[in-house]
Amino acid sequence: MQKRVVFIGLAAVAAAIVILPSLMQGVANPTAAQGQQTTIVQRTIFNHTIESSGTIAAAQRLSLAFGTSGMVSEILVEVGDEVVAGDVLARLDITDLQNQLARQEQAYLAQEANYTLLLAAPTPREIAQAEANVASARSQVEQAQSNLDASGLNQIINCANVEATERLLDRATDRYDEYVTDGYTMDASFLPDPDSEAGEALRTARSNFDVAQAQCQRTTSVAQLQAALDAAQAAFAQAEASLAELVSGPTDEERAQAEASLAQAALQRDNALDALADAVITAPMDGVVSSVSIRQGQRVNGMSAAIELVDIGQLHVDVAVDELDIVQVAVEQPVNVLPEALDDATLAGVVTRIAPVGDDSGGLVTYEVRVHIEDPAQHPIRVGMTADVEIMVGSSGEVLAVETDAVQREGTSEYVEVVNADGSTTRVPIRSGQSLDGLTEIMGDVVAGQTVVLPVRETLGGGSGLPFAGGN
Repeated sequence: MQKRVVFIGLAAVAAAIVILPSLMQGVANPTAAQGQQTTIVQRTIFNHTIESSGTIAAAQRLSLAFGTSGMVSEILVEVGDEVVAGDVLARLDITDLQNQLARQEQAYLAQEANYTLLLAAPTPREIAQAEANVASARSQVEQAQSNLDASGLNQIINCANVEATERLLDRATDRYDEYVTDGYTMDASFLPDPDSEAGEALRTARSNFDVAQAQCQRTTSVAQLQAALDAAQAAFAQAEASLAELVSGPTDEERAQAEASLAQAALQRDNALDALADAVITAPMDGVVSSVSIRQGQRVNGMSAAIELVDIGQLHVDVAVDELDIVQVAVEQPVNVLPEALDDATLAGVVTRIAPVGDDSGGLVTYEVRVHIEDPAQHPIRVGMTADVEIMVGSSGEVLAVETDAVQREGTSEYVEVVNADGSTTRVPIRSGQSLDGLTEIMGDVVAGQTVVLPVRETLGGGSGLPFAGGN
């Protein structure tokens, strides 16, 4: 890390200043200064700087990707294009996504209609219809009850005949058996006569029993009529409940269920909208396209980087500062930024961040310092360029200075030769201070704007040559 001193020159005062004799100290030299090289005493400020170098980087460098999978249908930018926030950079084929959104919109509208209908107050016509349904169901119950009540008597009458004819059949059977037994007793070769009185009585009794039994079976059973009554009563209860629900409105549970169904439909619709939006890459900030990694017709997923965008309006340089110098660096200190690729280009910067922890590399501890470039547009700088920086860590204040060659020595004393108004010179004792880039601070009985002599340096050939290098 190099520390140095730089200066800021102030405007020189008049080239020719009349110097009053009372202001001059030292020895007057009647020798005219004509033909000699001269320089002007000027006011300047020496700044103490810490130097380093780094790479110009963007404050924001974003890698953009699609939020969903699909086929690339449009790429609207190329590398180097400048974009503003909101510009569309690329699109996927959205045919399927649009169809999905249409289906979800229809489903949502249907749920919304159901929800609205559930909360709507019943109309007089709806109430009248519900009341009519109750009356009809009540009539059905009464009819079923009447059928059940009447079925008991019919069942007794019709089925009582079965019991009577069964008894008669039993008697006729007994008599016929007696007839046959008596016949065999009297005559071993006896053959029963079906047309005998006993046989005829048996046939008649059996026929009467069969008829009575058939009539009893055709009679509707009590169980069937009871089932019909139960069904009518259930329908009546349902009609009454529907009327009560219509008048009182939906229950809390029904309302909650309808709201949940509507919310689910809205979520699915919003997801379809998000998927459609994810099929478009939009610039989130102003910047320049630094890379395009996709091509038209390519199938991509939502994880792959597609376009990179950098914000060239916000540039900075991160530099390493030695641990011996970092204590002098502070946020908001001014900085000169000098891109190596641009001759004589100096950009203004400012310290915006100092790393709280140092980086130890082979025993050399440095701290990262971020320098923000305040107006990068004034020069054609690019991200990735190398740049030197000069951090202004202190200032000497305003001092007087001359070209270093104007400071002359004699033994341990220092002086300058001030040119008087008549062209003669006067040796004025001074003390020299800090020097940089050909200027040296001087302290003594001199003022800004005075002209001083640049002494000539003796050459090997004995003639005058370059100015003699005095001072520090």
